[in-house]
Amino acid sequence: MPDTTAGKSLRSARDMIEKALREMTDKAVLPKPGADRGVVGKIALRHILKMIDVVIAALEAPPESDSIVVYGILAEECEPVLGLSASDVFSALVEMCGEPHGSSIRPELPRAKQAVIDTLRREIVAVTVEYRARPGETGVRVIEMLYGADRQKVRRKRIKQEIDWGDIPEDVRARIIRDGDEGVTLSLPLGRV
Repeated sequence: MPDTTAGKSLRSARDMIEKALREMTDKAVLPKPGADRGVVGKIALRHILKMIDVVIAALEAPPESDSIVVYGILAEECEPVLGLSASDVFSALVEMCGEPHGSSIRPELPRAKQAVIDTLRREIVAVTVEYRARPGETGVRVIEMLYGADRQKVRRKRIKQEIDWGDIPEDVRARIIRDGDEGVTLSLPLGRV
């Protein structure tokens, strides 16, 4: 993980939770009134540790994992537009786009909720990601989502961001250099047949 304040804080929080979990496990004899809470507490702490590990893995992911960023941006945008939680949308997008289990994008991500997948398939018409840049220069990433269950009234959401040359996916950089294209557009598959 990069040596940032956020990274240090996350590691520190993880260490404190892990220590609390060890202490709870070491004190196997719990008083009768709180025994159930102790078991529930241990389970909750284990789940929190797994989620922190997912965040740490995402932060440590190599730059070519621009997909993580795109899925995250789309998840955040879907929350107010479709009324779904960003974390549920993120899990669903990762699954719908066919990211393999165990990859840096999907280390221990919770299984996507089928209802969220169904909603996304019904609501999202298409998602494209366009990268515009000249070799070695800062470029632009434009994420465009077309959505609307009523296909007669499709709406568009565009998110435009500056992106460093090194953060553009390697295959896109190669196309820009090889073909002389200043713009490359990709479509997210979203598991459609």
